Amino acid sequence: MDNYLNKERDLEETIEKYSNIIFRTSFLLLRNKQDTDDVLQETFYQYWINENEFASEEHKKAWLLRVSQNKCKNILKYKKIHSYVSFHDIEERVLGSAPKKSDDIEELLRLSNLNNKYKSVIMLFYLEGYSIEETAEILEISVSAVKKRLQRGREKLKSFFEKYDEEGGNLNEIGQL
Repeated sequence: MDNYLNKERDLEETIEKYSNIIFRTSFLLLRNKQDTDDVLQETFYQYWINENEFASEEHKKAWLLRVSQNKCKNILKYKKIHSYVSFHDIEERVLGSAPKKSDDIEELLRLSNLNNKYKSVIMLFYLEGYSIEETAEILEISVSAVKKRLQRGREKLKSFFEKYDEEGGNLNEIGQL
């Protein structure tokens, strides 16, 4: 009974500590709150049933991020095969009523227009502060792939910002990166 209570307390602390980062990273990939909530729940369920011991808090955080990234990839694969309404279609309708100058919304939209492989490395490297090696380990790709994706992602963001400025700051007229 004591072991169960300790495990439950650990789960609550882990959820409190890491749910925000997992939600943010998953939302940037999925662009859908319901799918993001599913990933969050499934990630913490995997943590609950996981029997492995973690060497450190960083190891635990990296494991949680890897699990959530894999769950996001699975959802994206499923949606690629099955039909759904794209975020871009909804974005055009919603932006008319959304506040246009919020830094948070603009940053989210800028990142969400990136291809997922670029978005993941940029998010982990720049927003979460992981090194290139740690990012490679979390995403289970090579260090050179992380470097190349960072380079290409930066180029695409630069192109996006230039086009954004040319269009007078109108996100509706800018397509996918």
